[in-house]
Amino acid sequence: MITIKNYRLEPTTAANGRTGTLSTEWLREAVNKLMRDKRDALEEAGTDTSLFYNHDTASGRTRVEYPLIIYHSIDGMFYLTGINKGAFALEKLAELTTDDALFTSFRKEKAGGEFGIGITSQSRSYSLIEWRPIHHKSREAFMQLSMTEKVIELNNRLGKHITNELGKYLNIGMEGLKLEIDDITRVYEPVSYKKHKYPAFDIRFTANLSLPPMITLGNHQALGYGRVVPQ
Repeated sequence: MITIKNYRLEPTTAANGRTGTLSTEWLREAVNKLMRDKRDALEEAGTDTSLFYNHDTASGRTRVEYPLIIYHSIDGMFYLTGINKGAFALEKLAELTTDDALFTSFRKEKAGGEFGIGITSQSRSYSLIEWRPIHHKSREAFMQLSMTEKVIELNNRLGKHITNELGKYLNIGMEGLKLEIDDITRVYEPVSYKKHKYPAFDIRFTANLSLPPMITLGNHQALGYGRVVPQ
């Protein structure tokens, strides 16, 4: 069982004029600025502020675990998803954010609560939006595969993402997992991130697994890529 809380953020007029070009990287920086302004109050309330930028405070390195705060851009709107300790952190930040220069509102969404993630007796259907399953170092080798080989590789990657990212880091049992990619509904032009190119896909898949909406899988999951949409 995990706790998920979702918040919708509406940029102010000054920021809203640029939302067509704003990315989730901008959103993360904006929210982190908001967090830094309120760091003392957040930490006094017991919040782990390092969750906002997914870095270990002592070493400065990226946390090698599932991100507990995820930044989304969906249909021109910005959202934050908090999981477990991340849900608590967002709740405290929202309580402290009543008037801000960047956002006119910091509103809790209804699609949250307690979710049981795990193996089910029946298969369920999902979409995965802008999933980035292939690391940039493996892109050239992946592109040389046949279409059949690519589908097999993507199936393998999806299984690893679920078992490693959700199973290992969120401590969820995945024994007996069965999944299959049913369709690749969109192939994006290789997308750039920090000057590297990543293949990206929208897919539909079935699995004997219960997954909540707004969690993510794959590379750059903290920035909202590989968003799970239950069907």
